[in-house]
Amino acid sequence: MDYFYLLLCAVTLGLVENSRASVSEKLSEFGLIVPFSSDSRGRFVSHVLSSGSASSLPSARRRVARGAPATSSRFLFFNVTVFGMELHLRLRANSRLVAPEAFTEWQEDYQGKEKERIINDCLFTGDVSDMPEASVAISNCDGLAGLIRTDKGEFFIEPLQKGQQESEVQGRVHVVYPRSAVKRQNQKDLRNEVADFGIAELPNALDLVAQKLSESDRKRRHAKKDAYSIEVLLAVDDSVVRFHGKEHVQNYVLTLMNIVDEIYHDESLGTSINIVIVRMIMVGYRQSVSLIEKGNPSRSLEQVCRWANTQQRQDPNHTEHHDHAIFLSRQDFGPAGMQGYAPVTGMCHPLRSCTLNHEDGFSSAFVVAHETGHVLGMEHDGQGNRCGDETSMGSIMAPLVQAAFHRYHWSRCSKQELNRYLHSYDCLLDDPFEHKWPKLPELPGINYSMDEQCRFDFGVGYTMCTA
Repeated sequence: MDYFYLLLCAVTLGLVENSRASVSEKLSEFGLIVPFSSDSRGRFVSHVLSSGSASSLPSARRRVARGAPATSSRFLFFNVTVFGMELHLRLRANSRLVAPEAFTEWQEDYQGKEKERIINDCLFTGDVSDMPEASVAISNCDGLAGLIRTDKGEFFIEPLQKGQQESEVQGRVHVVYPRSAVKRQNQKDLRNEVADFGIAELPNALDLVAQKLSESDRKRRHAKKDAYSIEVLLAVDDSVVRFHGKEHVQNYVLTLMNIVDEIYHDESLGTSINIVIVRMIMVGYRQSVSLIEKGNPSRSLEQVCRWANTQQRQDPNHTEHHDHAIFLSRQDFGPAGMQGYAPVTGMCHPLRSCTLNHEDGFSSAFVVAHETGHVLGMEHDGQGNRCGDETSMGSIMAPLVQAAFHRYHWSRCSKQELNRYLHSYDCLLDDPFEHKWPKLPELPGINYSMDEQCRFDFGVGYTMCTA
């Protein structure tokens, strides 16, 4: 037994060393840590981090799996060491990132489409104890992954190896690194990234605009005053699926979009904007290749926008009707280092409310936020406005999406430009969480007995209490 344990340790250390070498190629600075779940005071509870099959935020009626992360009220707690800083994370579920009826659709070449409901029980946002300016956007779908923003800088965390949930009880190695540590090719200045195709170039555009205008009668469902929701079609092309793996890609892109949502909730924006995924499409290989024209970002974006429009649900009240399409790809649609491409002020337009983004890790969340900012009407800081002084301090709309050593923020110009156009984007007034869902055709209990419902909720061996 001792020999087996030593052998297992040797194998594990070998995997860690191999992973460390791989990480060194991508990051200029990083640390390896073993985070743990804790209680509200930061005391150790367990090395188990992942949500697993049991919810990490159980209701009063649900039993918690042994070793699951500890909760207090509606919070989840983890302790993480980031370059010598002992951080106590306090997290709450981000229950508004994914719409209630959102599905992932796998569009395989020459095969029928597969659909599965998007599970949204492992995405969190929150803060850090005793650090008022800190914020966190993280997932525990497969270990801890996401963004930790402190007064010392911005850091990403992710497991050193994916798919190791079963071994967490012994402690699971994670890598933490500053946002500025990501090694990239020579990043291209994004001053030329803004698409300039006009309505006249797009067939049937007038008909589509008329259709969009006719939708202005649809009922507005405000969540609260001055709250806006961007209902997103998230398209993930085959190059991204292959890189991350079919079994991991959904958790990854949800974590990425959780970070984007957190960026849009930064107080510097001055407006409450929610990113809400209403549909996710994993695009097949042939379709992915046909949409992206290597080295031609303008043509690639135009084709992506046309394709996204063909995916639109014509009924504006359909739960999958989107306001904006975000397309993620690892294909080289532009010159080396180009990260994104987007039309300016295209939000709500049937053919211009879309972005093309190069996916290259969690730092791509800032690219997505930047490109969607263009669609909302924001210009580059220092180009067409007087906020060039903020680019070196980490502004989201800097011409070069860079990993600044300052905290990210929206510039005063971005805030002004958003306010200039926001009132005209009627599609953002809908609250996807207030749809009038159809009534169930049958009463609860007709298809599933009370005993069966007990088993669903608590597990095998549980039945309805008859005492």
